[in-house]
Amino acid sequence: MMDEREPQWYEQARKGPFQDARFTDSSAEQVMRRLRTESEPARPRSRRMPRLAVMAAVILLLLAGAATLYLKLGPSGAETPAGVTLPVEDKAELTDEALKKIAEQLILKQLGRKIPFEKLEHEQRTGRVQLVYSEYSKAYAMLRLNAETGEADAYTMNAAFGAEAIDSKLISDAREKLQELGYTGEFSVTGSTRYVDYGRSPDHSVQVQNVITAADAAINFTNGAYERAYFEMDQNEVIEELKQAGLEALGMLRSSSLEDQLTRVIRTTAEGAGDEISLYYGDGRGGDTFVTFDYATSAVLDVADYALNLADLGDSRTDEERDELLLSKDNAILQSTAAVIADRLYGVKLKEDYTLIKNEPRPGVITFESHSGGPTIEAAYNMDGVMYSFSIKRASNTL
Repeated sequence: MMDEREPQWYEQARKGPFQDARFTDSSAEQVMRRLRTESEPARPRSRRMPRLAVMAAVILLLLAGAATLYLKLGPSGAETPAGVTLPVEDKAELTDEALKKIAEQLILKQLGRKIPFEKLEHEQRTGRVQLVYSEYSKAYAMLRLNAETGEADAYTMNAAFGAEAIDSKLISDAREKLQELGYTGEFSVTGSTRYVDYGRSPDHSVQVQNVITAADAAINFTNGAYERAYFEMDQNEVIEELKQAGLEALGMLRSSSLEDQLTRVIRTTAEGAGDEISLYYGDGRGGDTFVTFDYATSAVLDVADYALNLADLGDSRTDEERDELLLSKDNAILQSTAAVIADRLYGVKLKEDYTLIKNEPRPGVITFESHSGGPTIEAAYNMDGVMYSFSIKRASNTL
């Protein structure tokens, strides 16, 4: 590795072999005197010797000057900050500290703030280095750099900001778009989160997302363009037929009828990817209970009562034992339970027309794939084989 301080001979190489660059007969004579003292005794000089001596000195000085120019410009003629350009194969890799500085400059450029350093790891096989920066719950960054050049291969980072740090135009654009979507609140901004991702998009461009949040709404802009949003609606804006359909869907999950109080209505929209409305029931302390509909067609997309999956505090089984038990549940029983909802809501025959697929990474979650192009369905079951969540699988529509 090259030290930050340059060796003394670098400076000498810049100056050349003589402090005074002017070439004179006196300079040539000094060179000749030194040559004579270091060689064998001189032969009797002829009358032409002084002129030959001057010519020899000139040649020596020209060669020395050429060597100095080579050291300064290098083979390609491009001067580096250190004054020397070495062949590519002789270049040393950047130090870890230099790589950290590159990463920190990228973070500062993309997020506008610093993040505490956590670790640096070299990938010997790829010649890359991975750097991680983290500030608990406030900011995170992971970068992958070329260890030799410092060029970024990929990075992902995010940071949370208070309302005072958000650009006023971004807030104005967010409020205007939300009102266009149907939001009627004040949009009193509480903060924002900035996400930056590089190296994974098809065109290898930087993707920057700004999520601006308020107590009752949030909106996402990606590279300056609206992408998705959610906001609370007044319960009076929901038609009675939809409220009744929500209660009926919840009743399909339960063996007994419960009176559910509608407490919250959330609308979720995404540019070119659907518009949904979710009705929430209860206070949420026993787990979320909700039904999600397609906003345009009123078709049921999700039904969930997470209170049905509350863990038994007296259950001493390990997570591994629970997973094994969930995966061992009888397929026929699981499919029959899901069919009660699917067949009624969508007019399908889940037992005959769908294949059941168990999800080992997520025990208890079952996927039902259609044989004839119908919607893919996911269902989640508790330890007793009771279904507590039913969903039509679709592209992610979350912030």
